[in-house]
Order: sequence, then C-alpha cells, then structure tokens
Amino acid sequence: MISRWLFAALLLLSLTLTIANPGALRAADDHPRVTGQLLDMQGGYIFFTTGDAFRIAPTLIVRNAAGTGSTTLVPGPRVYARAVFASDGSVIELDLSRTPLATEGSMADVTRFAVTLSSPLPNPDIAAPTPNAHGYVPRHTGKRVEVDFIAQVPPTTPLTASVYLMTDTSGWNPQAIRMDRVDALHFRVIRTLISGTFIRYLYTRGSLTTVERSPTGLEVKPRVLDVTDADIRTIHSIVAAWADQGPASQIGLPQSLPTPYNPNPFGNLPSTFPTPHAR
Repeated sequence: MISRWLFAALLLLSLTLTIANPGALRAADDHPRVTGQLLDMQGGYIFFTTGDAFRIAPTLIVRNAAGTGSTTLVPGPRVYARAVFASDGSVIELDLSRTPLATEGSMADVTRFAVTLSSPLPNPDIAAPTPNAHGYVPRHTGKRVEVDFIAQVPPTTPLTASVYLMTDTSGWNPQAIRMDRVDALHFRVIRTLISGTFIRYLYTRGSLTTVERSPTGLEVKPRVLDVTDADIRTIHSIVAAWADQGPASQIGLPQSLPTPYNPNPFGNLPSTFPTPHAR
C-alpha cells in the first residue's frame, strides 16, 4: 500500500514539473534544431536570413522561446527563432523571441532539409562583367557619356558637301545628325548618350544614294557602338567611298565616237597588180 502511494506522489510531482516548465520536455527531445533570425514565413515555408528555407509541418507548434507557453509574436523579419525538425525534414516547432537566442545546432546540420527551388545562377544585373580581348572590363551604369564622332571622308567628297550620321535609333534617317566640317577631309559631331546604349550607324551625304560604301563600291554593314562608362568617348571612322562615287560611277564615257569597221579601207587601189618582168 505504501509503495502505491509513493508511486502516485512521484508521478504527480513529475507532471507538476512538466506543466511548470513546458520546455523541459522539449529539452529532452532528440529532434534536430537550430536557432537563427527569421526572414519570413509564407506559402508553407519558413525562411531564415541565412538564405535557407524549410518546409513547415501541418501540425506546426509556435511557442515562446522563453518556455512560458504560447506567444503573440508572428514569424517574420526581426524575429529570432528556434526551429525543431521532424525526421522528414519539416519544421514541427518554432520557439520565437524578440532577442537573439543562444546558438543551438548549425545550419550545416540541417542543410539536407533545406528547400532547393532551382540551380543558382548569377544575376546578370550584378554579375561581374567579362573582360574584352584587350583585358578591359566594360561597365554600364546608365551615366551620361559624351561621344565624339570623327569621320574622315574620301578626297572625292565635294567641298560644299554636308555629312550626316544615320542611326538605327532615328529610323535610318539619312539626315538625322548633321556633322560639322573640321577641314577638307574631316567632319565631327558630339552627342550625349547613356551608358548601356547600343546603336548602329552609317555616314551619308544626306540621302540613301550617297551612303558610305566599301573601297570596291559594295554596301557596308552598319557600324556598331556599345556605349560604356566614360567621361568622353572618341570614335574615329574612315569613309572609304560614297555610293554615288563608287567604281561603277567612275567609268568614263568615250570622248569621241570610234571609227566604224571598214572592210575595204583603201578602195582606190587596183584590184590586181601587174606581174613583174625581169630586165
């Protein structure tokens, strides 16, 4: 009889201690756990500021990290938590606090539970730019750049001619940007462009029939400009020829008519010659 009363007293004491300190049961739990700062909880996942995300169990229990039972804190930014994991990797308990918690476990211990949505890829907006063939690393930050276009024209360019910059951004208008004459063979214009602008352009004398051509008179591909960060960019170009002054247009016309073919140019000569006689 005494042993029964002693057993009942010990059981009652154990239950009383458990209710007074609900964290005692959790401390004896062998489930993996980590502490850290939360970023958010949404869509059935809990996110830590380390960048790790974990699936939440349907039976998630949210408690006060101090061990006093329930809490009015909501998982989110600037909230610290102790996460307890089930064997399947889901979070079955969150113990929340306004202040940092003592370190328990490590994210490395629960990395196998972390959710992977896709393979990590570099963000093109923040990825390091690739150096060009000369080792220069171009940058595009959207700053205003003064671009100085200088064109050398062929000697056949009339002294009274005007030269224009024709671009794809202007719908290939042959008179889009008029250039200033520097000397007999050079024209120049300065335009303010935004770093990151990519344009194609050609030089003309004011019309599509006077657009620049190759030295052999063939059409040329538009020039390409990638505006990168700089205080000023200077672009030197050489115009080899104009469309209306190509090799085909330089073939001269004969200055006089050729003499027609005459099958008998010497019609007054006798048709036969006398046979020579020896003397």
